[in-house]
Amino acid sequence: MRLPIALALLALSVPAAGQIVSGHASALDGDTLDMTGQRLRLFGIDAPESTQKCLRDGATWDCGAQAKRQLAMLIDGAEPECRVVVTDPQGIGIARCTVAARDLSEALVAAGLAVVTAPSPDEPALAEAQQLAKEAKVGIWAGTFEMPSQWRKSHPQARLPIVSRHDSQGSGGSGNMPQRPVRKVYRHAFGCAIKGNISHRNGEHIYYLPGMKYYDGTRPERLFCSEEEAQSAGYRLSRGG
Repeated sequence: MRLPIALALLALSVPAAGQIVSGHASALDGDTLDMTGQRLRLFGIDAPESTQKCLRDGATWDCGAQAKRQLAMLIDGAEPECRVVVTDPQGIGIARCTVAARDLSEALVAAGLAVVTAPSPDEPALAEAQQLAKEAKVGIWAGTFEMPSQWRKSHPQARLPIVSRHDSQGSGGSGNMPQRPVRKVYRHAFGCAIKGNISHRNGEHIYYLPGMKYYDGTRPERLFCSEEEAQSAGYRLSRGG
């Protein structure tokens, strides 16, 4: 029975495309958020790494640290809402995140503190923001800089460590720093995506999250948008996946 449980925990730790995550967040670097243990990278952009330096007016400046400060300022105690677009091979969600309807990726590009990774006609706002930042010579466009992707290749030790959700919430966590729990919201095109099912065998109220082993085969009696809603209604998380 341990294997299905382990698989279920693994599925929970990896954000699924379309999943909406909202809650307290902190800036890990200029384009990466930590939402109480779950790492999300901002969609469509690449910011200078935290220790990366750029050149402006003949002098170096801490462009990477400035990008991180800018992202922290954009959050400023608010609770971003992030929709996961895709998950990378390391299990990190790449997401569109907004604060008060303001797109964080676009805001960083407009400040000249991130580059657009793959300009697309389907994403005109990002490309336009970058062109305006270039013309205004703001941020990294005020001087010269190395593309973040190239900088990482020559400074592999400067990458952010990969920390799993399980590790980040373990007993060896981050000292006495209080953390507010992230409220995950599960939705899809038809509405709330958490399936609540009442067992015909013993009457137990059980809920299943997208990606769990028995999710697709479960016919729900109720649907919930968050685990808090399901638990408040008397449902528990499936132990079998």
